[in-house]
Amino acid sequence: MERVRFFDGQLLTATDFEAEQRYHLEKRRLHNRMLHGFGVVDGLGVSVPDGTEAAVIVSPGFALDRSGNEIIVAGPVRIDLNVCTGDVYFVTIQYTETATDPVPNTNGGVEFSRVTENFALGIATEDPDESADTQQLSLARLVRQDGQWLVDETCCRRIT
Repeated sequence: MERVRFFDGQLLTATDFEAEQRYHLEKRRLHNRMLHGFGVVDGLGVSVPDGTEAAVIVSPGFALDRSGNEIIVAGPVRIDLNVCTGDVYFVTIQYTETATDPVPNTNGGVEFSRVTENFALGIATEDPDESADTQQLSLARLVRQDGQWLVDETCCRRIT
């Protein structure tokens, strides 16, 4: 790993600041991976609001993905299950980054000035924890039984 060494009078460019951020991000991700592993740290429970409703609610919480990225869900999120025609699915979560806040640059173009860290919830037919090459985490297994969705959270990897 390389880190920027600052000194008085140094001319700094965007590359220097990006290297500084990259260093700290990679150190934090390394710490998370090596010391904590990956999985749900707190919250992120999955529940069915009404046994007959075709939706689940994911509660607020915190998780670490396989790369050491921190996933924060600040409030409850509803996932519609109307598209699910099978009987077994997995509720998944994944870390995302989106370039935001466009500003004009000196060349007359536009550059994004921020990166927003967020998450994406999804529904999968296979347990993502069975594959080492995915960044998705499994929060729960959903099973349709007698027309109602049942939640099995035993497949959810938790960090204690």
